Amino acid sequence: MIPSIVRWSITVICFACLAIIVFAPSIYAVWFYLISRRVGGKSKKTLSATLTTFAINLILAYALFHLGVDYFFTAKVAERDSAARQAVESAVHSQKKFFDSQGRYYSVGPVRGPYKDEYGLSVKKDVILQVEPEWDKDRARASYRAYALNVWGRAVIIRGTDGKVLTLDADSEKAENIREKLVRSVQ
Repeated sequence: MIPSIVRWSITVICFACLAIIVFAPSIYAVWFYLISRRVGGKSKKTLSATLTTFAINLILAYALFHLGVDYFFTAKVAERDSAARQAVESAVHSQKKFFDSQGRYYSVGPVRGPYKDEYGLSVKKDVILQVEPEWDKDRARASYRAYALNVWGRAVIIRGTDGKVLTLDADSEKAENIREKLVRSVQ
């Protein structure tokens, strides 16, 4: 609860600072308009200049927002989520290698990358991975579950007992529970 409040407050502060920077010409134009009205200047010309400045700032803010969201933010989140997927796939390969040599699966973590082990498991920086061996009751054999997420990403990647690597919906309750568990465990 508290980490999410801190995360949101930092985000709001950053966006407020960016808004002040982007709208600085409009803020100055409004101040200039108010002062010219008080002094008794030509307020119609300053009003039109102020409105024009504000309109240009709105267009600039709109373009910057879409540039940031569409090209930088989305691409970075997808890159971070793919690092978590690579960690789960690496865990699948290392567990298979260990199972072939030892006849069982081994537990890992939760660990926060960068991390490597002697069986070929590789976890990149800021990725949290946990592998839990378990007994598959349906198939009556040993199995394991693997969970991974990037601290700065959105997706939670899992490997279920059926062997499929899946991406959980970031807003689902299961994903939130796994995220809380993994992030708390490595703090």
